[in-house]
Amino acid sequence: MTLRLEIIRLDAIQFDPRNPRTDGEEGLEELAASIRSGDVVQPPTVTPSPEGYRILVGERRVRAARLAGLEQIPCLVRQVASEIQAHRLRVVENLHRRELNPIDHAAALRVAWLADNAAAMGLTGELDALLAVPRPPVETLPDVEALLDEHGFAPSAPKVTWDETLDRLGVAMSPERRKKLLRVLAVPHDVQQVLRRTPVTEAGLRALGTLDDGDLREVAAAIADDPALASKARRIARAVRDQGYSVDEALDEARGRYTPPDAPETDASVSFAGDQAVTDAVLRVLEQTNAFLDALDVLRELAPDPLDIPDPWRNFYRNALNNLVEEIGA
Repeated sequence: MTLRLEIIRLDAIQFDPRNPRTDGEEGLEELAASIRSGDVVQPPTVTPSPEGYRILVGERRVRAARLAGLEQIPCLVRQVASEIQAHRLRVVENLHRRELNPIDHAAALRVAWLADNAAAMGLTGELDALLAVPRPPVETLPDVEALLDEHGFAPSAPKVTWDETLDRLGVAMSPERRKKLLRVLAVPHDVQQVLRRTPVTEAGLRALGTLDDGDLREVAAAIADDPALASKARRIARAVRDQGYSVDEALDEARGRYTPPDAPETDASVSFAGDQAVTDAVLRVLEQTNAFLDALDVLRELAPDPLDIPDPWRNFYRNALNNLVEEIGA
């Protein structure tokens, strides 16, 4: 691997749509302020292109440098042998930095695994052509899957295992964790494109992926229109899937509204009936209950057995549950 350090004008550096990260323009103010006061501590990595240079690693640093008013920055210049190698570099970098959107994270990892298998099947040229198209991995993934499928790839009997790919990338991830992450890709591709631009969590995406296709699309459209619903995705999915709610009813509850069953169709949803203080209290209970269930889901994923929770947190957890049971029983 040959790297050389160069001072490069920012207007000669192009962003690459193939970057697994799609939030490169968000939350740059703090990084820009740091660059203004101390310059770029860790140079981005770029590779020569016909237009100048394109970014392999460090898109946010380049964007922040532009925001900070710099005209040029130090960069590490690296030649890449193929688009497959470039993808691996981007994956390794982004998985060890600021948290990726779970859909982008899962898609980038799956493309890397399929790329290893494509190479083992002698499909390097075809795969490299697909990865050369300037688009995010989540948009490339269906074509990569189709390529391997055409050549008889069996995911249950791969030539390169997931463990081998993760070892190559230097990513520590248990099989259980990997399977949970990849479940976000159960959401149809076009819905992924909608939800990856929202703050829906990985657990929320997994929950939404259990809905019927029509219900899923309705909920995804509602979250896109009102991103505040993203934090309630699991509650919405649970209400529709397990409690017999319609999508509209689940969304109304998540928004703190209620439509009486016998209300005329022309009536809008109304707040819970009764004294305003009672209404406010019910809404707080609903909100806190949803937050509790969400936190419980996360904890059960991280520590399926309460004995997996270290002290003193295990006792705090048990006390909280006991207090809740006692209060409800009262």
